[in-house]
Amino acid sequence: MAEISHVRIAVPEQASLNRILREGGSQLFPQWLYAEPGEEPRILYWGLRNAPTQMLDVPDDPARAGLYPRAIDDWSEAPRGLVLATLDAERAMADLEPVVGTDWHDAGDDKVLGARCWRVVLERSVLVLAEPSAEGYAAACLARFGEGPIAMALDGRQTAGRSVTANPVNDGPAVWVRIGPRTAPFLLFLLAR
Repeated sequence: MAEISHVRIAVPEQASLNRILREGGSQLFPQWLYAEPGEEPRILYWGLRNAPTQMLDVPDDPARAGLYPRAIDDWSEAPRGLVLATLDAERAMADLEPVVGTDWHDAGDDKVLGARCWRVVLERSVLVLAEPSAEGYAAACLARFGEGPIAMALDGRQTAGRSVTANPVNDGPAVWVRIGPRTAPFLLFLLAR
C-alpha cells in the first residue's frame, strides 16, 4: 500500500525549525523531513513509496506540479500526514487516483486552513486535500505557490500554537504551529487522546 515517503522543505535557517520540533517533542529531526536553505519557508515537494507514480500525468503547469508526488523511496519512517492545497478537490482526487486510490473521506471544514478538507488513509500516513472555502491560509498559499503541500503532521506534545479539538488528519486534538510568517508551512502536532 502507498504511503508518504518524504517531505522536502526550504527554510532560511534550520535552527528555528529544530527548536519548534524539539519543543513539540521530537528528540531527533524526523527521518522523512529534509530541510535545505531557502529565502522563505515553504514545502518544495513530497514523495510517495509503494505507488506507481509513473502512471501520473503530471502537467507542465508549475502552478499544479506541486500536487504530484515525486518517485523517491528512501524507506525511512513516514510522516503522520501531509496537507495539499488545491483549487479543485474533485480534480485533484482524480489526478491522484492512480497512486492513492479513491477512498477519500470528507474531513469537514478546517478554520485554521480556511478550507474544506478530504482525507485518504495510506499505509502509515494520511494525505489531506484542502480546497479553500474562505480567504485564509490555504488560499494565500495557492496564490503564492500554486497547488501542493502546505502542512505536515507529526506526533507531538506542542502546546504553543493554535490548539484545536479536531483536525483534518485524524479528527482528534492537535496544535497548529506555523514555522514562519504569512505563507510559511504549518506543522500539525497530533496530540495523544
